Amino acid sequence: NHSPGVIFKIEGDLLAKFQLFWKPITGQMRASCYDMQYTTEAGAYCLAILMMQKLTEYKVIRQSQKGTGFDFWLGDQKDDYPFENKARLEISGILKGDQNQVNQRISQKVAQTKQSNGLKLPAYITVVEFSIPRLQVKKR
Repeated sequence: NHSPGVIFKIEGDLLAKFQLFWKPITGQMRASCYDMQYTTEAGAYCLAILMMQKLTEYKVIRQSQKGTGFDFWLGDQKDDYPFENKARLEISGILKGDQNQVNQRISQKVAQTKQSNGLKLPAYITVVEFSIPRLQVKKR
């Protein structure tokens, strides 16, 4: 229920504020995003990927396989194909939650990414909380 122009806060290991704008929401848009769990996840992917590209030297280069403990591989923004894996990105979304819930989700996702520590690559754990809205980032 935010209006276009809402301030989107980036907190944690990256700090920034962005003003978000979008086109008016239509009935067709609402109907196509009826599953709020999926919509929350998809929205978190969009915002986290965009913010990582804006605030780091990385871009998403491909989705990771299930069971790796993270969602996406990150590579250098300046590299062209073939890409080289430089970091990991785990994304989660919360439709409405307080700071304790965000912190708890960050902790869960940090633990989840440990299964891929053998890669010896940095991991970014992100949680988008939509009611504020904000993005919490933890780099490990």
